[in-house]
Amino acid sequence: MVVDVVGVLVAGSAAGALVSGVLAAGAWRDRTMPGTGPFAWLMVAAVGWCLLNVAWLTTADPAVATAVFLLTRLVSGLIVGLWVVFALSYTGREALFTRARLVALLLVPTLYSLLALTNPLHGLVTADVTQVMVADVTLFVGETGPVYLAQTALQVGFIATGYALFGEFLLRSRNLYRTQTFVILTAGLLTAGVQGLFVLGATPHPGLDITPLTFALNGGLVGVALLRSDFVSVTPLAGDLLVDELPDPVLALDTDERIIDYNAAATALFGTDDLGSRPVDDVSPGLLDDIERDEVFALGEPLSYYDPRTSAITDQHGGRRGRLVVLREVTGQQRRQDRLEALQAATRQFVEASQPETVAELTVRFATRVLDQNAAAVFLADDGALEAAAVSDGVGRAADELTIDPERTPDHELWRTYESGESRIADCFGLGTAMERALMVPMGDHGVVAIASADDSYATEDRQYASILAQTTQVALEQLQRQRELRESRISIERRNEQIEFFNGVLRHSLRNAMVVVQGRADYLRDSVGAEEEHHIDSITEWCARLTEMSDAIKDINETVSASESERLDAISLSAAVEGSLERAVDRDADVTVDVELADERVVANHLAEEVLTSVVENAVEHNTSDRPRVEIDTRHAGDWIQVRVADNGPGISDELKTTMFERSISNDQTAGGFGLYFVSVMMDLYGGKVWYEDNDPRGAVAILEFQRADAERDATAADATASTTEAQTKSHDD
Repeated sequence: MVVDVVGVLVAGSAAGALVSGVLAAGAWRDRTMPGTGPFAWLMVAAVGWCLLNVAWLTTADPAVATAVFLLTRLVSGLIVGLWVVFALSYTGREALFTRARLVALLLVPTLYSLLALTNPLHGLVTADVTQVMVADVTLFVGETGPVYLAQTALQVGFIATGYALFGEFLLRSRNLYRTQTFVILTAGLLTAGVQGLFVLGATPHPGLDITPLTFALNGGLVGVALLRSDFVSVTPLAGDLLVDELPDPVLALDTDERIIDYNAAATALFGTDDLGSRPVDDVSPGLLDDIERDEVFALGEPLSYYDPRTSAITDQHGGRRGRLVVLREVTGQQRRQDRLEALQAATRQFVEASQPETVAELTVRFATRVLDQNAAAVFLADDGALEAAAVSDGVGRAADELTIDPERTPDHELWRTYESGESRIADCFGLGTAMERALMVPMGDHGVVAIASADDSYATEDRQYASILAQTTQVALEQLQRQRELRESRISIERRNEQIEFFNGVLRHSLRNAMVVVQGRADYLRDSVGAEEEHHIDSITEWCARLTEMSDAIKDINETVSASESERLDAISLSAAVEGSLERAVDRDADVTVDVELADERVVANHLAEEVLTSVVENAVEHNTSDRPRVEIDTRHAGDWIQVRVADNGPGISDELKTTMFERSISNDQTAGGFGLYFVSVMMDLYGGKVWYEDNDPRGAVAILEFQRADAERDATAADATASTTEAQTKSHDD
């Protein structure tokens, strides 16, 4: 049977045109998908080549054959350029596209055909056709020259560039479409290989170009690879993204939240290997909501905890094609977190406990219920022995009265733990079968916590939590001890204060009565002495008044020291306090110059501020040995503070004495009379202020008293407080 070669080629070319046209239409319909637009134009060019090949094989007119030859060379050049454009687009390199580059990609491979079409104008190329008969087949054959060969070499370079782009993309680790890329690369090689055979003259007839026939085959392969399942499916998904051996369940979901792939761990979790193409919520209702919340959730039986980690699955163009969900198992972490939260909640109960026995019971309850231990007991130190303060239900009843006495059982493991302060796992005699062997953790000087597990095994985590529990128990017991000591100290202080107040009251009452008697006797004797002796009576009267006044001042000081801050402090006039202190400290007849420059300020203090300033001014006056004694008093602002500066021109104060001036041990002959500078430091501390000495320039010393400026609220209530305070002082002075 004689095969009609030309007929077969004509039919094949027609079929190639039909297939390429269908693929062009389909690709153009889905041209919004990356790479399909250039592919559509590539198929349009393929349709043109196939139809031109039909005309080439069927024409007998040399003029028509010449035109077809030139147009075929033009279309083949366009196909080469479109192949590179398609490769760039498919591999995600659209950013390289510019108008000039696109024009260059399409024109450079077609230079020969453009020159051939315009050959009558310049005669640079040879573009003739002649009829040649080989094996009884007569076909037109194109005559070419060096320019055609150069153009062919250039096209080979373009085609190789396209293959290089696809090859590089095939080897990318994040290429989700390896199968698809491989199909495109293989189909392209088929067409390029056949075209290469024609160019090299390895066909049965030099006029036979069977390249268009390959478009029917490779066009179908590429079209299916590109357009199947909306450009992405389970088939092209790279399997290495799922890591089948990963212990955590992994799900690959498409944009419709259907499972398109999964690993073995996911199969084990959901108990079925039929997960493909199923919606997530069909496999496990509510799982999608848990994934969307991006929080730890419980799943399975028995319950395990999973932390969902989601990452987008994108194609080479950055388009989202689904997401990869890794369900990271965090059961151990969640259990540790639950234990820590439970311990935090228990700590509040420890803090609120009022008895050591209550703390011990909380410890036992936490060890058995939260740490999931078999049994627990707490032994507290008491009179050189360990007494069972609390035991769990699993411990024998005899343990409730168990006492570890070192004189009788010095080698008992509980006592050795307490004495050494080191944790240990050892036999625990006397606590029944539930605690034959236990983890023993010391609680400092307070005792020992003993914890027993069902299988006598203690993981590192169990030991850590037992240590934390023992430390928490120790802190709670120490707090109870401090509270007990504080209560005892407070009771003792209150008792001492009551005793001191009683004796102070008796002393002040006796002193006032004595002064009344002395003053009465002095008044009686005044008429019995002569004028030259009357100054003795005046001295007695003066000291009686001063002692009576000092008794009242001591009462005020005691009340100020024992009062709360709100009761102790008021807003007072600083200038009034200074003026009052000058009247008391400076004798009008004294040979001393006093300069005062004060701002009208109100500070935080009380009525004893006048006594404080009096002591400082007296010290400046009485210790001034200058020929012309001088005292200067002024105020300065220091932020929210007001500094009262009392400067003298006396002998000054040594650096050593400056650091000890306000100590209780300083003697009155080193300062002034009255209460002295220790009283000043105590009161300034109660006022929240400071007092110190500096050198005066050029001679003397400067006492600086720093008061806090009174705020508006305290100043507004000062008038009401002053009235009530004055009334209370008047009554107290009459006591």
